[in-house]
Amino acid sequence: MKAEARFLAWLAASAALSVLTAPNFVPLFDQMLGDQFGDVFPVFPFAALVVLITALRWRELADVLGAERGIGSELKTRVLGVTVIVALLVLEPLTAQTVTTAGVAMVLTFYCTSLALNPLTKRMLLPYAGIFAAGVGSPAVLQWAFGEPLALLSTAMSAKLVAIIGLPVSWAGTQFELVARSGDVISGVVAPGCSSIISVTTFLGLLALMHLDLKKDLRSTLTLAVVGVGALTVLNSFRIMILMWVGYEQGSGAFWGVHNWVGYVLFLAFYLAALPIYSRMGRSVSGPYSVRAGMP
Repeated sequence: MKAEARFLAWLAASAALSVLTAPNFVPLFDQMLGDQFGDVFPVFPFAALVVLITALRWRELADVLGAERGIGSELKTRVLGVTVIVALLVLEPLTAQTVTTAGVAMVLTFYCTSLALNPLTKRMLLPYAGIFAAGVGSPAVLQWAFGEPLALLSTAMSAKLVAIIGLPVSWAGTQFELVARSGDVISGVVAPGCSSIISVTTFLGLLALMHLDLKKDLRSTLTLAVVGVGALTVLNSFRIMILMWVGYEQGSGAFWGVHNWVGYVLFLAFYLAALPIYSRMGRSVSGPYSVRAGMP
């Protein structure tokens, strides 16, 4: 079977199985976007970069897919993939409870379907699947652990920025109240979901993916990670300031209408800007595997 046919069969089978292993991911994700002020789930930028990486490394992937043999080859790997998928089907009532667990189930479904259909891809796809699963699953844990202090930091920085541009905002801890030009009263709270924790973890996950793909030296990766975390913390405060300015000028409808999408625009622009910067940093080193390292 040609590489292109194998690749398309994998995508079709993975998408079909995801409907069974993570049937409520889309409604949960849609609900999350409408929930607390500022929640940004790291699916879109991860998915965009995975598509980009697949396009850039298609020749490598095609070589691996072209080396696949019949259904009796790599039997242990195929059985492992099928076993995990069956386990995900059995555990669906549990994984369906949150958008995080449903997202991780979807990532595992795509990877394990590849194990079952194209077992030679296991080494090439494993780092990306692992980072993608960690990027989807870790923000909830990190937000629980560090969300409150980061929310306080974002509040302090946002209050200073808002004061500089002269918006009439009253603060009580992380709570705020804003009177718009139209007379609308807009109130809310800079909750852990509004802190920079999700954008930071998304960036670190994307940076890990780029480190694998560009094969940069570790020092360059760590340097950009430290600078990026600081920059994103500041950028998040600018995001909150922009939202308040929109609310002041256009009223509460505009404020709540753009409260998620301002974050997507700013953070995605930051991620895209980091890619060319990172590509010029340091030097490239030998990767963890060669072009044909997906083969045993």
